[in-house]
Amino acid sequence: MRTSALVAAAALALAVLAPRAARAFDVKVWPLFRYASSGDTVRWSALGPFVEFTRTGERRDLRIRPVLWLTQRRGPVPDDRAEILFPIASSRWEEGYRSFRLLLFTYRTSPEPGTPHAPGALPPPELWGSRFTLFPLVWYRHRPAERPRFSFLPFYLDLDDVLGFDNVHAVLFPAYLRLRQPRVERRYFGFFVSTVGGPDGRGFRVFPFWGTKEIVGRERTRYVLWPFHIRSDVFVPGWGWEHRRVDLPFVSAIDGPARTSRAYGLFAHTHTVDRRRNEEAIGAPWPLYYRARRLGEERHHVWRLVPIYGRSDTGGVSSRFYAWPAYRTKAQDVDDFHYRRDDVMLFAWRRQRLESADTGRRESLVTVLGALRSERENARRFGQTPALADSILPKNRGVLALWAPLSGVFRWDTAPDGSREWNLLWGLVARERGHLRGPIHVDLGDGDGG
Repeated sequence: MRTSALVAAAALALAVLAPRAARAFDVKVWPLFRYASSGDTVRWSALGPFVEFTRTGERRDLRIRPVLWLTQRRGPVPDDRAEILFPIASSRWEEGYRSFRLLLFTYRTSPEPGTPHAPGALPPPELWGSRFTLFPLVWYRHRPAERPRFSFLPFYLDLDDVLGFDNVHAVLFPAYLRLRQPRVERRYFGFFVSTVGGPDGRGFRVFPFWGTKEIVGRERTRYVLWPFHIRSDVFVPGWGWEHRRVDLPFVSAIDGPARTSRAYGLFAHTHTVDRRRNEEAIGAPWPLYYRARRLGEERHHVWRLVPIYGRSDTGGVSSRFYAWPAYRTKAQDVDDFHYRRDDVMLFAWRRQRLESADTGRRESLVTVLGALRSERENARRFGQTPALADSILPKNRGVLALWAPLSGVFRWDTAPDGSREWNLLWGLVARERGHLRGPIHVDLGDGDGG
């Protein structure tokens, strides 16, 4: 055993120091290291699943689990990514975009829309915009030819294009807050007193006692002792004005060409006819008991009695639950696309199947919480047991790259030639390319190494 280890170590050193050869080369001394090369592909690992490096003609990947994952595209167009203790920190560097994130801190820089530049090229980095955020306290924005903006809540805030508003401005929040939208400006003084202004806005409120608001051509609202007495008119594009009234806890109503609705006794009984959605719905009480049907039809396409049973058949998607969250199922059959998912207790057990005749794509997935992840993508079958984080997030690339291999006592995959491969205890015993490999393996490229 000692002689074999020395030979393997010497062969590995020669492979690393010598010029790359065209023939295949494979050396394994479990659990210390594994080195393999074939053409322009190089793979090596150390200490079982903890360190792994892969280089191909297109990419380089380095994984130091669970601390670091670096991936780099080889070629003239950059695409570099890093994950640090996923999901704590990450960075990305690609053409026209750079970013870094650490918990609630994010930094991003990219070309600003409208920045002049040569056709087919990006503006120089000094003309890019940048921003960083330590959510929700610190905000910084910088755009070329504009003054930088720095905000530090609750003392001062001045941001453009956030949360659907053109500008958000605050001083000693919540003492003063201003929200700007096209032709409408809202001001809040301690939240309890506010005004609505601008070319299309007018209104004043002393919350929750009394308030009035109007946005010309869009909305008119009045209330006394909100939410007990509210009157509002809302314009629905293509349908006209909709009149709404609330008198809690007795009744609320909506009347308009698009929708008619009544609710009695804090949702004890609701009845809605929605002509936009071509649907009639009843809840008694909502949302514990709910049913809906298409106008003019007898059969209800939605029927729920929470948490005992529920079903929904809408837009080609059919879903059911029984004693939620004990068992759920969801299926979609649209032309040449077929999908179905069943799960027990949300994550305890899951089965998914997908087939697309249009693209030829076929996938399946089975997970058992903490115990199993088994997948199929077309002809490839792969997975592992036990499966800790990856049985909950089986499609998350960070989990699969940094966390899943650490718990994969037994893993299996399908080789490019279609043969089945597996390994036990992170390579102690494995089946590769049709051969059984032990903890010591040397293939210098002059045979099949079996």
